[in-house]
Parts: sequence; C-alpha cells; structure tokens
Amino acid sequence: MDFLERKLLERVLAPPPKLLFRERQLERARELAESKVSFVVYGPVGAGKTTLFWTLARGDALYVSCAWARTHAALARKLKPAKLYLIDDYTLAIRDSRMRELVRSLEPKAVVVYPPVEVYEELEGLERIEMPAYTLEELEEICRERAARLTLAVDEEDVRAAARAGFEHGGNARVALMVLAERAAANSYRLAMEGRRLPFSVEA
Repeated sequence: MDFLERKLLERVLAPPPKLLFRERQLERARELAESKVSFVVYGPVGAGKTTLFWTLARGDALYVSCAWARTHAALARKLKPAKLYLIDDYTLAIRDSRMRELVRSLEPKAVVVYPPVEVYEELEGLERIEMPAYTLEELEEICRERAARLTLAVDEEDVRAAARAGFEHGGNARVALMVLAERAAANSYRLAMEGRRLPFSVEA
C-alpha cells in the first residue's frame, strides 16, 4: 500500500464525529456507563462495535483491545484503575480460566464479542446491546457522509459500489469504507495524471 492510499485509509477509517444509525445503542451504552452497570456489546464484524467503544473511550474509561492483549498476562499488564473498562475484541482472546476470572472481576465493564453471547459464561447476566449488520441503504449513507466530510475524490457510483461491497460481506461498514478509500486513491491518481488538483491534502 502506497503513501496516498495509506493516508486515505487512515482518514476514512478514523472515528467519525457522529455514529450514524447507532444513536439508540450509543445512548443506551452511555446510560449504562453513567450508572456503572456492566454490559456486553455484540454483533457481526463491521457493525460499529469498536467505533461505539471509541466514542465512549473518554475521560477515565480504559480501552483495551484483545486483538493485541490475547492472554491473561497480556491483558493484566494493560489494566489500571479506571471508572469504566472497555474490553474490545474479547472473542479473539485466548480465554483460559484466569482470563475469564480476570474479565469477570472487572467492574464496571463493557465487553465486545461476536454472537452467540451465551458461550461467554463469565459475561452471564450482563446487560446486552445488539449491533445488527448494516443495511445497504445505511452503508450508502455512511459512505456518502464520509466522502462529503473528507472531500474524497469519489462520485455517487463509487459510493454505491463501496456500499455494495460492504453489504456483500454481511453488512460490514469497515469493508465498505476500505473500498471507498481504494476508489478515492485510484481517482486521485487519475486526477493527478490529468494535472488536476487533488480535492484534499494528504498531510491532513
């Protein structure tokens, strides 16, 4: 991946100022966090679970991803006193008995898992917030918002193609945004070859 495409991908995948089509889930998550009630966020890949956590990860909340803390020892090293523990990608963790006990002991906490939630005995009884797969129309609007806000070099056909790719991957917004970034990079190269100015700064 070259510099331009990498920069575009970073910008497109960065947390948005507003989490579209997840307002109800975000409001519920904030209510539970403010009440110091532990909860589980679950849903398929690309449904906005991590983005919801990024939105919550302010103040005294501690965000830890099990994508890079998969064992009990690795997770324990990342932990420090916090008002809310945000444990992302728990499904990816190597969950021995010590890992399960450690996660069970954290209070209050929010934990991201993929369905079915019932396989995680250590999370039994916690409040649940479901993040369903995005619809095609929702993916189109997400891509359209990102393209407009970041002034990407894409047109409506690019937006629709990116949304279709995400929809074909199970309503995955991350896939849709990656395709949108790829198309923006390709279009930007074409504009540069034609001697036209890019609609954005890669240093941004």
